Amino acid sequence: MKKKIVYMVNPAAGKLSQKNKKRVINSIDPSYKPEIVFSKSAEDAGKRAQEFMSKRYLVVACGGDGFINLIAQKAIECSCKMAILPFGRGNDFARSLNLHSLDKAIDAIRKGSFKSVSYLNVVFLNNSRISLTNAGVGLLSEASFRASKIPILKGSLLYAFAALISFINLKSHRYVVITEVQKMEMEILILAGAASHYTGGGMYIAPDAKKFRNKLNLLFAKKLSRIQTLILLIKVFSGRHIFHRSVTNTHVESVKIESHSSDQWSSIVSGDGEYLGDLPVTIHLGRKPLKIAH
Repeated sequence: MKKKIVYMVNPAAGKLSQKNKKRVINSIDPSYKPEIVFSKSAEDAGKRAQEFMSKRYLVVACGGDGFINLIAQKAIECSCKMAILPFGRGNDFARSLNLHSLDKAIDAIRKGSFKSVSYLNVVFLNNSRISLTNAGVGLLSEASFRASKIPILKGSLLYAFAALISFINLKSHRYVVITEVQKMEMEILILAGAASHYTGGGMYIAPDAKKFRNKLNLLFAKKLSRIQTLILLIKVFSGRHIFHRSVTNTHVESVKIESHSSDQWSSIVSGDGEYLGDLPVTIHLGRKPLKIAH
């Protein structure tokens, strides 16, 4: 008896055409015709994924980080396993699992073995979201928001371009950052809570993200000059930014962030390449299991 598998596809993700996305999916198991669903919207994708999961299908999320996030949210709620095909422009979550090439992702689906992965719960005043990579505020969050509005570029080039636009209008913002051990108020350029290593289409933002099983990796950089900010951003691609004098790299159980700035960009919280909400926010590791084909 064939396993019940459905491929939920974001038709707009990445640069592959719908025809080529079908071709990739059809190659996974040539012995049968797979069930493929092209989503009409984010709401449609979540609803259809939940329907299939309620029938105990394995749902394969075929898209970028934002689309995979939608399916993962349903998998957590339904206590279901899932798989991924990285069809997006950034694919940072897949990269953190070493599944960023289609060949490796396809091998994982074929093998049918699963592992529990860490993710973030991002809790706002009136709702909560998850983030599979990191969630934060400041320059990289602004760049992520801008990148989501740029349709042409992809990967690290896209985020580098968006970061450059943000860099031109460079500002640090005043935040209150509260963890279980201290409360800090300071001018911050970048702040991120991370459950996995990458952001921005390959930026190695959190090399120590998986150092502790029950703690998220909290990173923040204090106010810098433009030249020092540029040097810091270059170092993010290799992970060497964590040794910069302005950067704090630590691990906490949770972090609460509030803004003391009136600037519109200061309150934007981004994660998985998407706008998640506005401050204040509390971030901690998700407690319900998320099992991904690996």
